[in-house]
Amino acid sequence: MFYRKKILLNLLHAFGGRLDKISFTKLLLLFCASSEKSQPYEFVPYHYGAFSFTAYSDMNGLKKEDIVFEDDKYFLLRQFDAQAHKITENDSEAINSLYRQFKDKTADDLMKLTYAKYPYSAKNSRRQDLITSETKNAIKATISDDNSITLFDIGYEGKSLEAYLNLLIQNNITTLVDVRKNPLSMKYGFSKSFLSKRTNDLGIKYIHIPELGIESDKRQSLNSFEDYQILFAKYEDTTLKQNVKSIEKVYDVLMQDKRIALTCFEADKNYCHRYRVVNYMSHLYPNEFKMEHL
Repeated sequence: MFYRKKILLNLLHAFGGRLDKISFTKLLLLFCASSEKSQPYEFVPYHYGAFSFTAYSDMNGLKKEDIVFEDDKYFLLRQFDAQAHKITENDSEAINSLYRQFKDKTADDLMKLTYAKYPYSAKNSRRQDLITSETKNAIKATISDDNSITLFDIGYEGKSLEAYLNLLIQNNITTLVDVRKNPLSMKYGFSKSFLSKRTNDLGIKYIHIPELGIESDKRQSLNSFEDYQILFAKYEDTTLKQNVKSIEKVYDVLMQDKRIALTCFEADKNYCHRYRVVNYMSHLYPNEFKMEHL
């Protein structure tokens, strides 16, 4: 079992094996924020504040193992093995400290507390009544106020889903344009159906333009930088020149939505076709937009 799942179980156990889902998530945020080591979970500003898709995915896994269960409002612990689910003394004490501080707090109390302490987490909250004017001002400081027309590119290699989404939010991205030929991924959160729903939930439009992708079989024998350059040179001479309407579609979306991001897998833009699309467009439409790599 992943260690981070043991954190979830110990958190539930400390609070008597039963926590409403909002309180559970806010307590997990407070635990992660206080952790001296790398955070087991990352969070995005969601409907009721900080939210971790990865933590909920792990909870679904624990449900399948019949260790936890849930109803509409609560997570409940079905079984707990103190030895099998053991965590470090520091982490155990951190969770016990949360219990001592917040055992009598309601979900509203925890939302209000975390909104004040971590203002960015409240950006998309449906509970505007819990957000102070000071928090609203602090939220503005966490999001880019640049509205200039900018074509971004971003790869999800090496990024968690939450880190990836936060980059989009913090850079005020309005539309995500997926240029993968086949938008499926073994990496959690990045297949089309899931990614499109998550971005839409966060107020970011999702568009898939497979015509600008590269067939997976053409990537099978890429062993050097030179191999990539040959592939991308052919890509520019064929795919990009043969898909004028797709390029025009990206341009139209950019002019309308102003801050859009092209996405696919590779972290390094020099090894990715999406950056060739960006460069190609910069030559077709010189000086009409800025370019930025995330």
